[in-house]
Amino acid sequence: MNTSLSADPFVILGISPDADEAEVRARYLELVKQFPPERDPEKFQEIRGAFEAAKDPLAVARRLIAPPSHDVPRWADVLEAQKQNPPRLSVPFLLSLGNRAAGDSVSPSMPEGTT
Repeated sequence: MNTSLSADPFVILGISPDADEAEVRARYLELVKQFPPERDPEKFQEIRGAFEAAKDPLAVARRLIAPPSHDVPRWADVLEAQKQNPPRLSVPFLLSLGNRAAGDSVSPSMPEGTT
């Protein structure tokens, strides 16, 4: 029996999500001793799948980036919230953006040839 994509490998292994690689490996070896493939092949497959998922950096990154499925906000709600609370930028900051010329590398107060 393979682990499902929604199953958390850290829960299956019984370790914290911030466990390092050595902790994941040590816990995996403990569980393999408890549930060898000859005695409990289904549990062993579950443990093996969780170990592979827990040590795969891409799977860990996807799990950290992806929001939980029940907490995904609707796009319209996000846009409405941004309209209600727009970012606040100071007037001097906004004016400073307009005063910058593209490609100017020499300050007007400096003589030509010195940078």
